[in-house]
Amino acid sequence: MKKHLKIKPIEKILNNMKLKNKFLVLYFICLIIPLVVTDGIIMKSVYEKELNSIKYDMEYVAGVYKNYFDNMLSSDVVLANSINMNSKVNTLLDSRYKNPYEYYSNYYEVITDSFLETTAAQNRDSIVVYVNNEDVLDSMFFKKLSGIKEKKWYKDFKEIGKSEYVSVYYDDDNKNVFGSSRVFYYIKELNHTKRGNEKILVIGHDSSSIKSDLKAFGTKYPVYILNDDYVMFSTEGDNQIYMNEEDIGPGYKLEKEIYMAGTTLKIIVVNDSNIVKNIIKDNIGILMVLLIITVLLPIIVLDIIEETIIKRIKTLEKAFGSEETNTFNSIKNIDGSDEIATLMTKYNKMVDITNELITTVYKDKIKEQESDIARQKAELLALQRQINPHFMFNALESIRMHSLLKGEEETAIMVDKLAIMERQNVEWGKDFVTIQKEIESIEAYLALQSYRFGDRLSYKIDVDEGCETYYIPKLTIVTFVENACVHGIESKSSPGWIFVRVFKGDNELNIEVEDTGEGMTEEEVKSLLDSINTVSIEEIKGKKHVGILNACLRLKMVTDNKVSFSLESEEGVGLSMIIKIPFDKLNNTEEYE
Repeated sequence: MKKHLKIKPIEKILNNMKLKNKFLVLYFICLIIPLVVTDGIIMKSVYEKELNSIKYDMEYVAGVYKNYFDNMLSSDVVLANSINMNSKVNTLLDSRYKNPYEYYSNYYEVITDSFLETTAAQNRDSIVVYVNNEDVLDSMFFKKLSGIKEKKWYKDFKEIGKSEYVSVYYDDDNKNVFGSSRVFYYIKELNHTKRGNEKILVIGHDSSSIKSDLKAFGTKYPVYILNDDYVMFSTEGDNQIYMNEEDIGPGYKLEKEIYMAGTTLKIIVVNDSNIVKNIIKDNIGILMVLLIITVLLPIIVLDIIEETIIKRIKTLEKAFGSEETNTFNSIKNIDGSDEIATLMTKYNKMVDITNELITTVYKDKIKEQESDIARQKAELLALQRQINPHFMFNALESIRMHSLLKGEEETAIMVDKLAIMERQNVEWGKDFVTIQKEIESIEAYLALQSYRFGDRLSYKIDVDEGCETYYIPKLTIVTFVENACVHGIESKSSPGWIFVRVFKGDNELNIEVEDTGEGMTEEEVKSLLDSINTVSIEEIKGKKHVGILNACLRLKMVTDNKVSFSLESEEGVGLSMIIKIPFDKLNNTEEYE
């Protein structure tokens, strides 16, 4: 019992899987997964061994480069200390001179007796002491401090506030004093004597010599030596001057930092080779044999099983027909005598009965639905035609009253306006019109009403650009304008206005009809809104405001009840009706034409 309960959830999952997928599950669980796990362990071991070997080589390369710079800096420090302690050099730079000749005599004596000339050529491009003594003349070894105060390395040295500093950067503005735009200086303040003169020793290294020495080490890995984002050296060439670590590219990276007198250099060694790819390349023969045995052979066997079982099940599945045809098809050729063949035979016995049921029940239901749709269209058309008498009565009444008072010329104008409205009314082949066509009917109707009401009626129509091409049920807005005239302006003795606005909201088209007529009480507004929200074809018969309810019902029917209505009114002030129709329920093409 316990065993059955444990197996049942798995059995439920398998029952929901296709037969081919069940074979694939068996294949993956019993063969592929154990193989992948085993091969993964082996590959991991091989990969780690290869990676450790690469790391060891990269560590060695980084160590060689680090030792080179450590030795170069140590040599600079020894030389700088020797110059700092040299009493003749300090006396020369600290003394005052009456004229250049006196300085030159002392300079020549110091140079000929000094070791500067012998040490300058030892992998150093130049050795210069800058002194804050205007009596000193610029020469190969000694120069005025005033000439270098705007240099970047001097500003950095003063800012860091230490007695020694290594300056590494690329001089974009001009070639530096050593003739190369790539800069590597060891800088030290000479402070052995304190006589008020600032003395700065600068040992400049030849960047081309450094590059030559580093390349002589030889390495199969790309190497970059960076100071912040400045590339001091790269085995990949001199084109790259500035770069971030992210710019170096993919691959395993080993970093080692060199701290040199207040400056940090970063050595980055990159292995851009694909370790996994190399392992696969070295063992391609074994991998191909395993692929054939563990993958291709089982796939061939599964294909044979599919040929004998799965394809016959698919034949049975196709016999059931599709959702479009709603019929079952008999299986003509049944091969074999196993359980699937028996199932096919029993299926054929069911086909005739099932198809007969589909014909008598399902197809009759479709006919009934088509009949309901036709009836709804007829009801919608009837609602449209119900509007006609309202306009005809009011228009003809205006013509009749005006004819009694004035001559034929103005009557002709009124008849022209009436013709515009009549043309809109009698075109029953079209259920929808554009906003532009509807506005033309409104203008004609309000022009006729202006003859009736005279100075008591003023109106303004405002349609935003882009709204004219949307289609709505014909005579929709006209109905609300008519209601504003009849129930708003007509019942008010003082002059009134009617405003018609069509504009776009965030996700809907807004239609607003406002009048400054008598308005409605709060109870009347609530009652009318309730009638609009619950209106149906049966309820519309015999109700007050039948024109408004008619138009609202038509809008609800064509928008799947997505249209919304809001009504604001104040008794004695006026009434405003706002209709909001979602854009996805509108059409601005000629589909309705």
